[in-house]
Amino acid sequence: MAKKKKGGKKKDEENLATIAVDMDVHKRIEGAREDFEETQNAILRRLLGLDGRRGGSAAAEESPGERARRAKGGGAKEGGWSKIGRHGHEVFLPNGTTLRAAYAGQTVEGVIVDGHWVVNGTSYNSPSAALIAHVRTRDGKKVNLNGWRIWEVRRPDDDRWLRLGEI
Repeated sequence: MAKKKKGGKKKDEENLATIAVDMDVHKRIEGAREDFEETQNAILRRLLGLDGRRGGSAAAEESPGERARRAKGGGAKEGGWSKIGRHGHEVFLPNGTTLRAAYAGQTVEGVIVDGHWVVNGTSYNSPSAALIAHVRTRDGKKVNLNGWRIWEVRRPDDDRWLRLGEI
């Protein structure tokens, strides 16, 4: 727990500022979420190129907790996509793994290519981001879904489809 200073602010909160955003901006931020544990600050840093992915050098400025959260999101590993699952074991999807998801009457298909979820020609680092970008509610609204519960995968050596969360 961070220590409080005389002014009552926690040490970690000293450099944070509150900003007001309208609902469209908020929806855009949430739509860019790659992992349910990713903070809004981490999403904005990534979108603004401040996390090292697009030339920023924020990695040195982040707290160890923020770095661990982002690393937990999974990503490219030689020969495929990998993430440490909630039970502590690695889930590995080799390149060429086919993907499918059905939600609200919509079917989405994709494949793992170079360690990324490729759906309709666009690459994603997480199953949730890939799903959220391609499905809507029955009345056309954007959704916030856990892709681990909806995606089914078929690795190149598998003879049947498996729910991602069960691997």
